Amino acid sequence: MQADLRIATLKHMLSLIEAETSHLGESGHIDVADYTSSSHLEAELASLFSNYPILVAHASQLAEPGSFISLDVGRTPLLVNRDRNGELRAFLNSCRHRGAKLTDQPCGKARAFKCPYHAWTYLDDGSLKFVPKIEAFPGLDMAQHGLVSLTVSEHAGFIWVVPGGGTMDVQNMLAGIDQDLDHFGLPHHVVRVSDIQHPACNWKLVIDAFSEGYHLKSLHKNSVETFFEDHGAVFEKMGRHSRSVGARAGILEAKKLAESEWDFRAWTTPFYTLFPNTVLVFHPDWVSRITVFPDGTDRCHVYHDMLVPADADLKANYWDKTFALINQQVFAAEDIAVCESIQLAARAGSDSQWITGGLETPVLWFHQECRAAMAGH
Repeated sequence: MQADLRIATLKHMLSLIEAETSHLGESGHIDVADYTSSSHLEAELASLFSNYPILVAHASQLAEPGSFISLDVGRTPLLVNRDRNGELRAFLNSCRHRGAKLTDQPCGKARAFKCPYHAWTYLDDGSLKFVPKIEAFPGLDMAQHGLVSLTVSEHAGFIWVVPGGGTMDVQNMLAGIDQDLDHFGLPHHVVRVSDIQHPACNWKLVIDAFSEGYHLKSLHKNSVETFFEDHGAVFEKMGRHSRSVGARAGILEAKKLAESEWDFRAWTTPFYTLFPNTVLVFHPDWVSRITVFPDGTDRCHVYHDMLVPADADLKANYWDKTFALINQQVFAAEDIAVCESIQLAARAGSDSQWITGGLETPVLWFHQECRAAMAGH
Protein backbone atom coordinates (compact mmCIF):
# COMPACT_ATOMS: atom_id res chain seq x y z
CA MET A 1 0.00 0.00 0.00
CA GLN A 2 1.65 3.23 -1.16
CA ALA A 3 2.23 6.12 1.24
CA ASP A 4 -0.48 8.38 -0.19
CA LEU A 5 -3.04 5.58 0.03
CA ARG A 6 -2.01 4.81 3.60
CA ILE A 7 -2.53 8.46 4.57
CA ALA A 8 -5.90 8.58 2.79
CA THR A 9 -6.99 5.37 4.49
CA LEU A 10 -6.01 6.68 7.94
CA LYS A 11 -7.93 9.91 7.30
CA HIS A 12 -11.01 7.94 6.30
CA MET A 13 -10.73 5.72 9.36
CA LEU A 14 -10.35 8.70 11.68
CA SER A 15 -13.46 10.32 10.21
CA LEU A 16 -15.41 7.10 10.76
CA ILE A 17 -14.23 6.88 14.36
CA GLU A 18 -15.28 10.47 14.97
CA ALA A 19 -18.71 9.61 13.57
CA GLU A 20 -18.77 6.46 15.75
CA THR A 21 -19.25 4.12 12.82
CA SER A 22 -17.39 1.91 10.36
CA HIS A 23 -17.58 1.34 6.62
CA LEU A 24 -20.90 -0.32 5.81
CA GLY A 25 -21.08 -2.28 2.57
CA GLU A 26 -23.41 -4.68 0.82
CA SER A 27 -25.48 -7.11 2.87
CA GLY A 28 -26.69 -10.49 1.63
CA HIS A 29 -26.89 -14.16 2.47
CA ILE A 30 -24.93 -17.41 2.20
CA ASP A 31 -26.41 -20.81 1.40
CA VAL A 32 -25.77 -23.12 4.34
CA ALA A 33 -25.51 -26.09 1.97
CA ASP A 34 -22.28 -24.58 0.63
CA TYR A 35 -20.65 -25.81 3.85
CA THR A 36 -22.11 -29.31 3.81
CA SER A 37 -22.80 -30.35 0.22
CA SER A 38 -20.46 -32.98 -1.21
CA SER A 39 -21.38 -31.95 -4.76
CA HIS A 40 -20.51 -28.33 -3.93
CA LEU A 41 -17.13 -29.49 -2.62
CA GLU A 42 -16.50 -31.49 -5.80
CA ALA A 43 -17.13 -28.34 -7.84
CA GLU A 44 -14.71 -26.39 -5.63
CA LEU A 45 -12.00 -29.01 -6.05
CA ALA A 46 -12.50 -29.08 -9.81
CA SER A 47 -12.28 -25.31 -10.19
CA LEU A 48 -10.94 -23.28 -7.25
CA PHE A 49 -8.27 -25.82 -6.29
CA SER A 50 -7.35 -26.82 -9.81
CA ASN A 51 -7.51 -23.86 -12.18
CA TYR A 52 -6.29 -20.98 -10.01
CA PRO A 53 -2.87 -20.10 -8.58
CA ILE A 54 -2.64 -21.44 -5.03
CA LEU A 55 -0.22 -19.89 -2.53
CA VAL A 56 1.83 -22.84 -1.21
CA ALA A 57 4.81 -21.26 0.59
CA HIS A 58 6.75 -18.12 1.34
CA ALA A 59 9.71 -17.68 -1.00
CA SER A 60 12.17 -17.94 1.89
CA GLN A 61 11.10 -21.54 2.47
CA LEU A 62 12.45 -22.50 -0.97
CA ALA A 63 15.34 -20.07 -1.22
CA GLU A 64 18.18 -22.61 -1.14
CA PRO A 65 18.99 -25.11 -3.90
CA GLY A 66 17.81 -28.56 -2.82
CA SER A 67 15.00 -27.29 -0.61
CA PHE A 68 11.52 -28.72 -1.06
CA ILE A 69 8.02 -28.72 0.41
CA SER A 70 5.17 -31.17 -0.05
CA LEU A 71 1.47 -30.70 0.61
CA ASP A 72 -1.94 -31.79 -0.62
CA VAL A 73 -4.09 -29.20 -2.37
CA GLY A 74 -7.50 -30.76 -2.08
CA ARG A 75 -6.88 -34.20 -3.54
CA THR A 76 -3.79 -33.16 -5.51
CA PRO A 77 -0.44 -34.08 -3.90
CA LEU A 78 2.23 -31.48 -4.70
CA LEU A 79 6.01 -31.51 -4.50
CA VAL A 80 7.62 -28.08 -4.93
CA ASN A 81 11.38 -27.62 -4.91
CA ARG A 82 14.34 -25.53 -5.97
CA ASP A 83 16.70 -27.81 -7.84
CA ARG A 84 20.49 -27.90 -7.59
CA ASN A 85 20.74 -25.25 -10.32
CA GLY A 86 18.43 -22.87 -8.48
CA GLU A 87 15.39 -23.38 -10.69
CA LEU A 88 11.99 -23.40 -8.99
CA ARG A 89 9.92 -26.45 -9.95
CA ALA A 90 6.59 -28.06 -9.07
CA PHE A 91 5.45 -31.63 -9.66
CA LEU A 92 2.70 -34.01 -8.79
CA ASN A 93 3.99 -35.85 -5.73
CA SER A 94 3.34 -39.18 -7.43
CA CYS A 95 5.65 -41.86 -8.78
CA ARG A 96 5.09 -42.57 -12.49
CA HIS A 97 5.29 -46.33 -11.81
CA ARG A 98 2.34 -47.04 -9.50
CA GLY A 99 1.41 -43.60 -8.13
CA ALA A 100 2.83 -43.70 -4.61
CA LYS A 101 3.84 -40.42 -2.98
CA LEU A 102 7.57 -39.81 -3.22
CA THR A 103 7.68 -38.12 0.18
CA ASP A 104 5.39 -37.38 3.12
CA GLN A 105 7.84 -34.92 4.66
CA PRO A 106 6.33 -31.41 4.71
CA CYS A 107 9.73 -29.86 3.97
CA GLY A 108 13.40 -30.71 3.72
CA LYS A 109 16.38 -30.80 1.38
CA ALA A 110 17.01 -33.40 -1.32
CA ARG A 111 18.88 -33.80 -4.60
CA ALA A 112 16.74 -36.78 -5.58
CA PHE A 113 13.44 -38.39 -4.59
CA LYS A 114 13.14 -42.16 -4.18
CA CYS A 115 9.71 -43.78 -4.23
CA PRO A 116 9.24 -45.77 -0.99
CA TYR A 117 7.18 -48.43 -2.81
CA HIS A 118 9.54 -49.78 -5.51
CA ALA A 119 12.50 -47.34 -5.28
CA TRP A 120 12.07 -45.63 -8.63
CA THR A 121 14.29 -42.57 -8.23
CA TYR A 122 13.92 -39.07 -9.70
CA LEU A 123 16.44 -36.23 -9.78
CA ASP A 124 15.45 -32.83 -8.43
CA ASP A 125 14.66 -31.67 -11.97
CA GLY A 126 11.95 -34.35 -12.15
CA SER A 127 13.77 -36.69 -14.54
CA LEU A 128 13.60 -40.43 -13.93
CA LYS A 129 17.13 -41.51 -12.99
CA PHE A 130 16.95 -45.11 -11.73
CA VAL A 131 14.58 -48.08 -12.05
CA PRO A 132 15.47 -51.21 -10.06
CA LYS A 133 15.56 -54.35 -12.20
CA ILE A 134 14.85 -52.33 -15.30
CA GLU A 135 14.98 -55.53 -17.37
CA ALA A 136 11.46 -56.21 -16.07
CA PHE A 137 10.23 -53.21 -18.08
CA PRO A 138 11.13 -53.94 -21.70
CA GLY A 139 10.89 -50.89 -23.89
CA LEU A 140 10.53 -48.44 -20.98
CA ASP A 141 11.36 -44.93 -22.16
CA MET A 142 12.73 -43.29 -19.01
CA ALA A 143 12.68 -39.86 -20.67
CA GLN A 144 8.89 -40.12 -20.94
CA HIS A 145 8.39 -41.14 -17.31
CA GLY A 146 9.71 -38.18 -15.42
CA LEU A 147 7.53 -36.50 -12.80
CA VAL A 148 4.49 -34.57 -14.05
CA SER A 149 5.41 -30.88 -14.02
CA LEU A 150 3.05 -28.12 -12.92
CA THR A 151 3.05 -24.38 -13.44
CA VAL A 152 4.91 -22.59 -10.62
CA SER A 153 5.79 -18.94 -10.04
CA GLU A 154 7.53 -16.80 -7.45
CA HIS A 155 5.85 -13.42 -7.02
CA ALA A 156 5.36 -10.82 -4.26
CA GLY A 157 7.36 -12.91 -1.81
CA PHE A 158 5.35 -16.13 -2.23
CA ILE A 159 5.36 -19.35 -4.26
CA TRP A 160 2.25 -20.07 -6.35
CA VAL A 161 1.24 -23.30 -8.12
CA VAL A 162 -1.65 -24.15 -10.43
CA PRO A 163 -2.52 -27.70 -9.25
CA GLY A 164 -4.45 -28.57 -12.39
CA GLY A 165 -1.43 -27.88 -14.57
CA GLY A 166 -2.79 -24.82 -16.38
CA THR A 167 -1.01 -21.55 -17.01
CA MET A 168 -0.96 -18.61 -14.63
CA ASP A 169 -0.55 -14.85 -14.57
CA VAL A 170 -0.15 -14.21 -10.86
CA GLN A 171 0.53 -10.51 -11.26
CA ASN A 172 -2.72 -9.97 -13.17
CA MET A 173 -4.60 -12.26 -10.79
CA LEU A 174 -3.50 -10.28 -7.72
CA ALA A 175 -5.11 -7.10 -9.07
CA GLY A 176 -2.63 -4.73 -7.42
CA ILE A 177 -2.29 -6.55 -4.10
CA ASP A 178 1.23 -7.57 -5.10
CA GLN A 179 2.19 -3.88 -4.99
CA ASP A 180 0.93 -3.69 -1.40
CA LEU A 181 2.92 -6.79 -0.45
CA ASP A 182 6.06 -5.32 -1.99
CA HIS A 183 5.53 -2.03 -0.10
CA PHE A 184 5.13 -3.99 3.13
CA GLY A 185 8.40 -5.79 2.39
CA LEU A 186 6.97 -9.33 2.14
CA PRO A 187 9.72 -10.50 -0.25
CA HIS A 188 12.24 -9.60 2.49
CA HIS A 189 10.58 -11.60 5.27
CA VAL A 190 11.35 -15.11 6.50
CA VAL A 191 9.27 -17.78 8.23
CA ARG A 192 9.97 -17.72 11.98
CA VAL A 193 7.63 -20.59 12.90
CA SER A 194 4.85 -22.61 11.26
CA ASP A 195 1.86 -24.57 12.49
CA ILE A 196 -0.79 -26.79 10.89
CA GLN A 197 -4.22 -27.24 12.47
CA HIS A 198 -6.95 -29.64 11.40
CA PRO A 199 -10.34 -28.18 12.34
CA ALA A 200 -13.59 -30.15 12.11
CA CYS A 201 -15.23 -27.59 9.85
CA ASN A 202 -15.62 -26.63 6.21
CA TRP A 203 -12.64 -24.74 4.82
CA LYS A 204 -14.71 -21.68 3.88
CA LEU A 205 -15.74 -21.07 7.49
CA VAL A 206 -12.10 -20.38 8.35
CA ILE A 207 -11.76 -17.92 5.45
CA ASP A 208 -15.03 -16.30 6.58
CA ALA A 209 -13.72 -15.81 10.11
CA PHE A 210 -10.60 -14.00 8.92
CA SER A 211 -12.46 -11.83 6.39
CA GLU A 212 -14.47 -9.61 8.76
CA GLY A 213 -13.99 -7.77 12.05
CA TYR A 214 -17.62 -7.67 13.14
CA HIS A 215 -16.93 -10.45 15.66
CA LEU A 216 -13.87 -8.77 17.22
CA LYS A 217 -15.51 -7.23 20.28
CA SER A 218 -17.43 -10.38 21.19
CA LEU A 219 -15.42 -13.44 20.16
CA HIS A 220 -12.02 -11.94 21.04
CA LYS A 221 -13.03 -10.07 24.20
CA ASN A 222 -10.57 -12.12 26.30
CA SER A 223 -7.58 -11.85 23.96
CA VAL A 224 -7.03 -8.96 21.52
CA GLU A 225 -10.24 -6.91 21.76
CA THR A 226 -8.58 -4.21 23.90
CA PHE A 227 -6.01 -3.53 21.17
CA PHE A 228 -8.67 -2.22 18.76
CA GLU A 229 -11.08 0.67 18.35
CA ASP A 230 -14.77 -0.15 18.22
CA HIS A 231 -15.19 1.83 14.99
CA GLY A 232 -13.23 2.89 11.93
CA ALA A 233 -12.88 -0.37 9.96
CA VAL A 234 -12.77 -0.05 6.17
CA PHE A 235 -12.64 -2.55 3.30
CA GLU A 236 -12.56 -2.70 -0.48
CA LYS A 237 -12.69 -5.27 -3.27
CA MET A 238 -9.58 -5.85 -5.39
CA GLY A 239 -10.30 -8.16 -8.31
CA ARG A 240 -11.38 -11.48 -6.80
CA HIS A 241 -9.76 -10.50 -3.50
CA SER A 242 -10.46 -8.01 -0.72
CA ARG A 243 -8.52 -5.75 1.61
CA SER A 244 -9.86 -4.88 5.06
CA VAL A 245 -8.23 -2.55 7.58
CA GLY A 246 -9.07 -2.50 11.29
CA ALA A 247 -8.29 0.45 13.57
CA ARG A 248 -5.93 -0.25 16.46
CA ALA A 249 -6.23 1.63 19.74
CA GLY A 250 -3.32 4.00 19.05
CA ILE A 251 -4.79 5.47 15.87
CA LEU A 252 -6.08 8.57 17.70
CA GLU A 253 -2.45 9.65 18.19
CA ALA A 254 -2.58 10.74 14.55
CA LYS A 255 -4.55 13.83 15.59
CA LYS A 256 -1.51 15.08 17.51
CA LEU A 257 1.07 14.43 14.81
CA ALA A 258 1.98 15.71 11.36
CA GLU A 259 0.99 13.39 8.52
CA SER A 260 4.67 12.72 7.86
CA GLU A 261 4.84 11.07 11.30
CA TRP A 262 1.78 8.84 10.89
CA ASP A 263 2.46 5.14 11.50
CA PHE A 264 0.09 2.99 9.44
CA ARG A 265 1.44 -0.38 10.62
CA ALA A 266 1.31 0.58 14.31
CA TRP A 267 -2.22 1.97 14.16
CA THR A 268 -3.97 -0.53 11.90
CA THR A 269 -4.28 -4.24 11.17
CA PRO A 270 -4.75 -4.86 7.43
CA PHE A 271 -6.30 -8.17 6.32
CA TYR A 272 -6.06 -9.47 2.75
CA THR A 273 -8.40 -12.25 1.65
CA LEU A 274 -6.56 -13.75 -1.33
CA PHE A 275 -8.79 -15.82 -3.57
CA PRO A 276 -9.33 -18.67 -3.26
CA ASN A 277 -7.93 -19.85 0.09
CA THR A 278 -5.39 -17.55 1.78
CA VAL A 279 -5.61 -14.72 4.30
CA LEU A 280 -2.74 -12.40 5.21
CA VAL A 281 -2.96 -10.58 8.56
CA PHE A 282 -0.53 -7.69 9.11
CA HIS A 283 0.23 -7.40 12.81
CA PRO A 284 2.31 -4.35 13.84
CA ASP A 285 5.67 -6.08 13.37
CA TRP A 286 4.96 -9.46 11.72
CA VAL A 287 2.56 -11.13 9.30
CA SER A 288 0.31 -14.20 9.55
CA ARG A 289 0.00 -16.25 6.37
CA ILE A 290 -3.07 -18.47 6.72
CA THR A 291 -3.86 -20.89 3.89
CA VAL A 292 -6.77 -23.34 4.16
CA PHE A 293 -7.29 -26.59 2.23
CA PRO A 294 -10.44 -28.73 2.27
CA ASP A 295 -10.34 -32.29 3.57
CA GLY A 296 -13.92 -33.29 2.87
CA THR A 297 -16.92 -31.11 3.60
CA ASP A 298 -16.47 -31.10 7.39
CA ARG A 299 -12.69 -30.97 7.83
CA CYS A 300 -9.84 -28.83 6.60
CA HIS A 301 -6.12 -28.16 7.04
CA VAL A 302 -5.02 -24.68 8.15
CA TYR A 303 -1.41 -23.67 7.51
CA HIS A 304 -0.21 -20.73 9.61
CA ASP A 305 3.21 -19.17 9.01
CA MET A 306 4.70 -16.39 11.13
CA LEU A 307 6.55 -14.08 8.73
CA VAL A 308 9.06 -11.65 10.26
CA PRO A 309 11.55 -9.23 8.66
CA ALA A 310 14.70 -11.02 7.54
CA ASP A 311 16.84 -8.76 9.74
CA ALA A 312 14.83 -9.50 12.92
CA ASP A 313 16.40 -11.24 15.91
CA LEU A 314 14.97 -14.69 15.28
CA LYS A 315 16.10 -15.98 18.68
CA ALA A 316 14.13 -13.42 20.68
CA ASN A 317 11.50 -14.96 22.98
CA TYR A 318 9.10 -12.21 21.96
CA TRP A 319 8.26 -13.99 18.71
CA ASP A 320 7.24 -17.19 20.50
CA LYS A 321 5.02 -15.31 22.94
CA THR A 322 3.18 -13.25 20.33
CA PHE A 323 2.76 -16.22 17.98
CA ALA A 324 1.33 -18.29 20.83
CA LEU A 325 -1.20 -15.54 21.62
CA ILE A 326 -2.39 -15.31 18.03
CA ASN A 327 -2.10 -18.95 16.96
CA GLN A 328 -3.23 -20.78 20.09
CA GLN A 329 -5.61 -18.31 21.71
CA VAL A 330 -7.06 -16.03 19.01
CA PHE A 331 -7.05 -18.51 16.12
CA ALA A 332 -7.39 -21.96 17.70
CA ALA A 333 -9.35 -21.32 20.91
CA GLU A 334 -11.59 -18.60 19.50
CA ASP A 335 -11.84 -18.41 15.66
CA ILE A 336 -11.45 -22.10 14.86
CA ALA A 337 -13.49 -23.22 17.86
CA VAL A 338 -16.46 -21.15 16.72
CA CYS A 339 -16.03 -22.42 13.14
CA GLU A 340 -16.35 -25.98 14.43
CA SER A 341 -19.54 -25.07 16.32
CA ILE A 342 -20.95 -23.46 13.16
CA GLN A 343 -20.26 -26.63 11.19
CA LEU A 344 -22.37 -28.59 13.66
CA ALA A 345 -25.19 -26.08 13.21
CA ALA A 346 -24.88 -26.33 9.43
CA ARG A 347 -25.23 -30.10 9.66
CA ALA A 348 -28.28 -29.73 11.91
CA GLY A 349 -30.09 -28.12 8.98
CA SER A 350 -32.19 -25.62 10.94
CA ASP A 351 -31.40 -22.84 8.43
CA SER A 352 -31.06 -22.91 4.66
CA GLN A 353 -29.42 -19.48 4.50
CA TRP A 354 -27.38 -17.28 6.82
CA ILE A 355 -27.29 -13.49 6.76
CA THR A 356 -24.24 -11.30 6.16
CA GLY A 357 -24.49 -7.66 7.24
CA GLY A 358 -22.82 -4.50 6.01
CA LEU A 359 -19.78 -5.04 8.27
CA GLU A 360 -19.21 -8.50 6.74
CA THR A 361 -19.24 -7.60 3.05
CA PRO A 362 -15.81 -9.21 2.30
CA VAL A 363 -17.33 -12.54 3.40
CA LEU A 364 -20.15 -12.07 0.91
CA TRP A 365 -17.66 -11.08 -1.82
CA PHE A 366 -15.63 -14.23 -1.14
CA HIS A 367 -18.65 -16.50 -1.59
CA GLN A 368 -19.76 -14.62 -4.69
CA GLU A 369 -16.31 -15.04 -6.26
CA CYS A 370 -16.26 -18.75 -5.42
CA ARG A 371 -19.58 -19.26 -7.15
CA ALA A 372 -18.54 -17.18 -10.15
CA ALA A 373 -15.34 -19.18 -10.55
CA MET A 374 -17.17 -22.49 -10.30
CA ALA A 375 -19.54 -21.23 -13.00
CA GLY A 376 -16.58 -20.45 -15.25
CA HIS A 377 -16.78 -16.65 -14.93
